[in-house]
Amino acid sequence: MKKILILLAVLAALIVTAVVYQKQQNATLNTAATSGARSRDLLLPKLDITEVQKIRVKDDKGEVNIAINDDRKGAAVAERGGYRASLDRVGRVLSELREQKIASKQQVGKGAWAEVKVQPPGEAKEGVGTLVELLGSSGKVLASLVLGEQLSIAGGVSSTGFSGGNQRFVRIPEDGDTIWVVSNTFYDLEAKPEAWLDKAFIDIQKIREIAVKMAEAGDGWRVGRKEETATDYDLLDAKPGEVLDRPKLSVSSLLSAPTFNDVHAKDKAAELLKGAITARITTFDGFTYDIQVAKQSKDAADKYYLSFEIKADIPQTRAAPKDEKEEDKKKADEAFAADKKVREEKLAKEQQFAGWVFEVSEYTVNNLFKKRSEIVRLEQEPAQAVPAAPAAPAAPQAAAPAAKPELPGASPSLTTPPLPLPVAPQTEVKPAADPAAPKN
Repeated sequence: MKKILILLAVLAALIVTAVVYQKQQNATLNTAATSGARSRDLLLPKLDITEVQKIRVKDDKGEVNIAINDDRKGAAVAERGGYRASLDRVGRVLSELREQKIASKQQVGKGAWAEVKVQPPGEAKEGVGTLVELLGSSGKVLASLVLGEQLSIAGGVSSTGFSGGNQRFVRIPEDGDTIWVVSNTFYDLEAKPEAWLDKAFIDIQKIREIAVKMAEAGDGWRVGRKEETATDYDLLDAKPGEVLDRPKLSVSSLLSAPTFNDVHAKDKAAELLKGAITARITTFDGFTYDIQVAKQSKDAADKYYLSFEIKADIPQTRAAPKDEKEEDKKKADEAFAADKKVREEKLAKEQQFAGWVFEVSEYTVNNLFKKRSEIVRLEQEPAQAVPAAPAAPAAPQAAAPAAKPELPGASPSLTTPPLPLPVAPQTEVKPAADPAAPKN
């Protein structure tokens, strides 16, 4: 009986020990699940970037949402009225997140998250990082991470494999208290809508004529050139004596491959383009740009805005000479078709930007703000010499008599007294003979 009791006691002790051990194991596993994550090579090993339809980036100052088209051929910035996002930037971000490797791992308790700036925006006031969310269909979150403080490394290895570089703390919510360190600053992941815009823009080439209108009619001007090969522009509405002061107006490269800083929706045009200067630019390849530019001053700073409409006269058929050879006709037709295609593609591309209001630099549009008086100078022809009227002949004057010689011992006079004019000699007139007198 005693043996049975002893066996039961031992068995009970083993059961209790097993239960306690199991509870400890469960507690350890639960702690690992909530406060840490297993080491791995990739930051987001389960990410399939082909499923991403939206990118959201948010920090304590702003937010940007990028919607990706289903065909992956376009993207739009919601905070800019759906204006085109840069596909290069979107592709670069997704590729980096998919391929990003982990440099090291740290366990950081929630109380210390602020120190490494991985606090999520909206939930804390200090130590806030940048929240990045990748969403799929129906708004499903495919991946979420908080980019924290950046670290400068001296002599370390960057993500590109070169010595030196920068690192950054990254917290993934589902990884608990694990803070990852990666050799990448994720420069492109900014919560600034303007940073995500596609900066492709109009490109005005082969300018033939520019006509500018201002509030004061006398301030406007019109310049152009007759031949595309001509390097100089002339004042087309010149008044007598006026010429273009060419060094003061640079028009040959005006709006040639320009860029912009930000863009505003079309419903802001009336406000931002108030008091705008208008300009019509025509080109030798048939394009016409009707442009508005305005300068607005706000908070002691000047900002410049530009908007435009575009049209083009593109010939649809080629006028071939009557005696054109067949082999020449084929080459000419191919060249004409290629040129026509280029013009049509350019028109279609630039029409996408029409009507939007672009914030540009002063340098981009400063020549359009110049008044006529600033670019025109007067160049009068040299006046022809007018012959003077013949002067009346002067009355002859008698020569002054020679001065008398000074007497010896006399003091020379300091001034010569006026001498009397010589009196003309009198001619003695003899009386005529009396005819009645007798002759001897």
